[in-house]
Amino acid sequence: MIKNFLIAINLLITMSVLTGFYSKSTDTLQQSLESNLVPVSAMELPSKTIIGFGEATHGNKEFTTLKSDIFKHLVEKQGYRVFAIEGDFGGGQKVNEYIAGGSGTAQEAAQAIGFTIYHTQEMADLLAWMRSYNEHRDANDQIHFYGFDMQRYDHNKNGLFSYLKKVDPALAAKYETALVNLNDKTVYDQKLALVQEGLSHIQNLLERMKENKSVYTAKSTEKDYELALAFAEAIKQNATLRGTNASYNNARDSYMAEKALWILSFEKKHYGRENMFITGHNGHIEKTSTTAGTTTCMGAYLAKALGDQYYAIGSEFYESSFLANDAITNERKVFTVKNSGNDRLAVRFAQTNMQAGFLDFAKARHDDHFLAYLNKAQPISAIGAVFSGWYGKMEKMYTLQMIPAKAFDAMIFVRTATPSVMVTD
Repeated sequence: MIKNFLIAINLLITMSVLTGFYSKSTDTLQQSLESNLVPVSAMELPSKTIIGFGEATHGNKEFTTLKSDIFKHLVEKQGYRVFAIEGDFGGGQKVNEYIAGGSGTAQEAAQAIGFTIYHTQEMADLLAWMRSYNEHRDANDQIHFYGFDMQRYDHNKNGLFSYLKKVDPALAAKYETALVNLNDKTVYDQKLALVQEGLSHIQNLLERMKENKSVYTAKSTEKDYELALAFAEAIKQNATLRGTNASYNNARDSYMAEKALWILSFEKKHYGRENMFITGHNGHIEKTSTTAGTTTCMGAYLAKALGDQYYAIGSEFYESSFLANDAITNERKVFTVKNSGNDRLAVRFAQTNMQAGFLDFAKARHDDHFLAYLNKAQPISAIGAVFSGWYGKMEKMYTLQMIPAKAFDAMIFVRTATPSVMVTD
C-alpha cells in the first residue's frame, strides 16, 4: 500500500513538472511571437524580384486593404511599379487602360478583372489610387496592372482581334467567326465538342501569328505583337482547361506561374522593370504545394524558377465574417468562422490584442525554440469563393496543413476580419 502511495506521489510530481514545463514552453512561444510581431504600418520588406501576398479568404474587406497597404509600401518606398492579381489577363489589360487615364469608373474597372470577388469598394478604391498616382508620373514611371489567370474569354478576344484587325484584317475576320463559341456567357456550360473545336482554332491561329511575326511587327511594334500573343495564349489555356483531360487545378497553377513570369519578362524588356507584386489566394501564393501532392501551386513554380527572389507573404485571421457563394444554392452571402486550437498561430495572435500584425520569419531565426515551432505543420486558413455553413464546423474543409516558415517568408495576421463591401452592377 505504501509502495502504491509512493508511486502515486511520484506520478503527481511528474505530471506537475510536465505541466509546468508545457506552460513555460507555451508562455515562451507567446513571448517570442509578441516580440517579433510589428504593426503592418511598421513592416519592412526586402527587395525581391517577386513579392507575393496570399489572402486567407477572397471575401474579406481587410485582405484587399492589406493588398493596398503592401503595394503602396512597395511603390512609395521601394520603387515597385507592377501589380498582378489572380484575375483575368484580358480584364487586367482593361484595368491597365483605366489606371493610365482611360474612360470609365474605378468600379467598372474592378468588375473587368473577371470574378465577383473583385466587385468590391475596396478594390475600386485601390484602382482609384493607382490612377491618381499615375496622373502625377511620366509614362515610363507609371504603375502597370495585370491579371495572371485565364478563366475568361471575352476581354482576351477583344484585345487579340483589336490587334489583328490592324495587321491582318482577313485573318481577324476568319477567326472571330471561328472562336465565337468560346465566350464568357457559356464559359461554364459550353458543350465539350464546341470547346474542343475552339481549342483547335486558337492553336491554329497562334501558329499563324508566329509564322507572320516579322510581317506583323513591321506593321505595329514588337511589344504590341507580344501582348496579342499573350491574349491568344490565355484563350488557348482556358479552352485547354475546359476541353481536355488536363488536371484543372494543376494546369491552372502552372499557367498562372507562366503568366507571372511572362509579365516579369515583358516588363523588364519593354519598361526596364526588375520587380513586381502579385496577389491571390493563400493556396496559390504559398511555396510548398500542401494539397497532398495532387497539385503543384503557383508559388512552388515561382520559388523553383526564382529561388529566394520569390518572397511569399501569407495571411491568417482569428475570426472572420466573409462573403462567399453558398455551395448548395450559389447565393452570395455572409459566413462566419472562428479559429480554435491553443497551438495555432491564429489563436496565439488573438492573445496579443493586436488588430493586425506582421511577422517576418527571417527575424525569428535567432530564437531556436520559436523557429522550431514555425517549422511544424499546422492548419492555415484558405477559404475560396465557395463555402457552406457546415464547412466551418470542420477545420479541414477551410484550412490547409502548412509548415508556416516553409510555405511563406512572412505572415500578416488579422484578429477580426469583416465582409467585403460589394459594388452593385
